Amino acid sequence: MATKKIIIFLGSTREGRMGERVARYVASVLEKTGMSAKIFDPLEMDFQVLRQPLHFMKDRSVAPSWLIEANEEIAAADGFVVVLSEYNCGVPAALSNMMDHFPPSSYRHRPCSIVTYSMGDYGGVRAATIVQPFLSELGMISLPVRVSLPKVHTKFEDGLPNDTRFQDNVQRLATELSWYADALKNQKATSEIPK
Repeated sequence: MATKKIIIFLGSTREGRMGERVARYVASVLEKTGMSAKIFDPLEMDFQVLRQPLHFMKDRSVAPSWLIEANEEIAAADGFVVVLSEYNCGVPAALSNMMDHFPPSSYRHRPCSIVTYSMGDYGGVRAATIVQPFLSELGMISLPVRVSLPKVHTKFEDGLPNDTRFQDNVQRLATELSWYADALKNQKATSEIPK
């Protein structure tokens, strides 16, 4: 069986952001579980403020080549993970701006896990609730296992988490994401996808 391709969307561009540590750890666990993981980082990719999503462009040849290539990677992915913190009780602008550049058809019928974090006591759990309808609108299936990491600024030493509960939950997330990716891929192979 081919290696499952997972894209991790990092939802922060803040100076001193903690999400990059979280996303890198999630990627490492996915890779140890036998999947490939690529992080889409809005600081490393040239996402401008969205004016025209790719699917609204009458002539896609005017789109930057990196955007076309990123869309092809999304369309070829077996699943997704979003890593976000809570921003004013809403979906982080960096995350929605990045993901809205691509057509919902590129995400459709694939599983998406949610990982949240915060410097406070609740680990961004409200962000998980808030982002779920956004992911559903893009056509993804949000998975039951969610990972939240409170007091993120105290949970990493030398780039690695020191919180065993977080480590265990990320492993559960990886196992579940792999299962759902297989199940949905098998279902798509044996039946027609609803329009």
